[in-house]
Amino acid sequence: MIDSLEKIPVLISNSPKEGSEKVARIISDLIREKNASGKKAVIGLATGSTPKSLYADLVKLHREEGLSFKNVITFNLDQYYPMEPDALNSYHYFMRKYLFEQTDIDPQNYFLPNGLIPKDQIKQHCADYEKKIA
Repeated sequence: MIDSLEKIPVLISNSPKEGSEKVARIISDLIREKNASGKKAVIGLATGSTPKSLYADLVKLHREEGLSFKNVITFNLDQYYPMEPDALNSYHYFMRKYLFEQTDIDPQNYFLPNGLIPKDQIKQHCADYEKKIA
């Protein structure tokens, strides 16, 4: 028997634009808070059409309000396999295009799964990726 249920915070917005703006503010507040305390903000990121407007809002905050990504570390959730990082459908390409190359994030601070790892090494690659996140 389960004694408690996990409660996941839910943010309801009137439109996708409003939702993206709210989430961008939450992320920017976290980044600024961590920057002010000399710590790095660690953020998990998704790809696809849904977060495009979120990334556009974060880029806007970077350009218009000076939101710095210098002390941000990101981990992406997934990557197509097999796929070159520079392929047009690659999540590496997507993230560089929509967020990373438009901000001051250090390329050493963003991580995505390797879409070219040999099949017999995928399990270990995933375990190593999880360790990096931890």
